[in-house]
Amino acid sequence: MAGALPNLVVIGAMKCGTTSLHHYLDAHPEIAMSRPKELNFFFGPADAAGADGCGSDVGCGSDVGWARGNWHRGVPWYCGHFDPAATLRGEASPGYTSPSHPEVAARMAALIPDARLVYAVRDPVERAVSQYLHHRRDGAETRDPGEALLDPGSQYVARGRYFERLAPFLATGAFDGRITVVAREQLADAPRTTLRRLYAELGVDDDHWSPDLEQRRNESVETPPELPDRLLRRLRAAFADDAERLREFAGQDLPRWSV
Repeated sequence: MAGALPNLVVIGAMKCGTTSLHHYLDAHPEIAMSRPKELNFFFGPADAAGADGCGSDVGCGSDVGWARGNWHRGVPWYCGHFDPAATLRGEASPGYTSPSHPEVAARMAALIPDARLVYAVRDPVERAVSQYLHHRRDGAETRDPGEALLDPGSQYVARGRYFERLAPFLATGAFDGRITVVAREQLADAPRTTLRRLYAELGVDDDHWSPDLEQRRNESVETPPELPDRLLRRLRAAFADDAERLREFAGQDLPRWSV
């Protein structure tokens, strides 16, 4: 079997700087990250027909098919994206902590139980608004913020309840002591300190640094809508208990968060 299984996975979350984090990890000489970044391997049905409706890999490379998951492509396909010579080899798929994919944690625990996991997070209110703006730009969201953000079917809140999304991984018992939480605000405010901590926890040289590690990737300039105070209070209340549990788990204050 060509390639090798990864021993490092960035598991989420959407709109939390995973593209920059993928780049920062890949820039370390002891780490080789996959290309493309988001392999979306651990979710989706077991057969190609169920994944994208076309019945084979021929002509099935659409973004829609890819976003539905690549589990059906099999372990050899997945291994082919990683350098077996690298000390750490990894990928970053924010969809792994989506509420839509509850199968991910068990599949990951069965296939790569010794992997290190990195969980990218962000102020959950800002993350929800960023996802809302993302869907407004691509035409998938037409509602105003007041109607959309608190709709349980939208996942704007669910994806930002980070500890809740992490619970299936903790329940497997496979990744105890090998999950690192990295907040987008930490990378923005203190990139060198944050990356040094991350590299140290991953067991690679934490003295590595280059100016390239200060560049942000794939982060659009957003003009967030003015949210009514009542909506902001409801959003903060929706995240408050979960944010506190994440702080306790991560052992970090996350002081720039609004909850």
